[in-house]
Amino acid sequence: MGYFKQQQQQTLLLILALAFAIAITPALSVVGWDERHMPDPRVCWAQINKADGCEHEIYAPLVKKKIKLSYACCEAVQGMSSKCKNWMFNHGRLSPEFGDQIKGYCATLGVTLPPSYRIYYPDKTPPGHIGYGG
Repeated sequence: MGYFKQQQQQTLLLILALAFAIAITPALSVVGWDERHMPDPRVCWAQINKADGCEHEIYAPLVKKKIKLSYACCEAVQGMSSKCKNWMFNHGRLSPEFGDQIKGYCATLGVTLPPSYRIYYPDKTPPGHIGYGG
């Protein structure tokens, strides 16, 4: 009978060790939360590039200091997923403020987003605001 009890203890220890390893795996992951939940930039740019020249139209105002997007480009921006909009306008040279300027410009062309929709979600809550700005 002692042999079977020893086998049961070993089996229980093995199960506990596996359960512990599975439980800590996400905590030890080398990939951060942002990287796991960030959209694929190729997919985001593919959505923008459905309108010919849209990528150029988005970057041109950074040099020319004047936004001039086509109706099709505004529709492409509107049609992007919220993850892509958040990534695009919180990344590199495209700031959240620039995203709001694009949203405003597209509204003048008649391409509008729902009134409560913000084109970006700030990474941090601005000083003096309570909760997450969204």
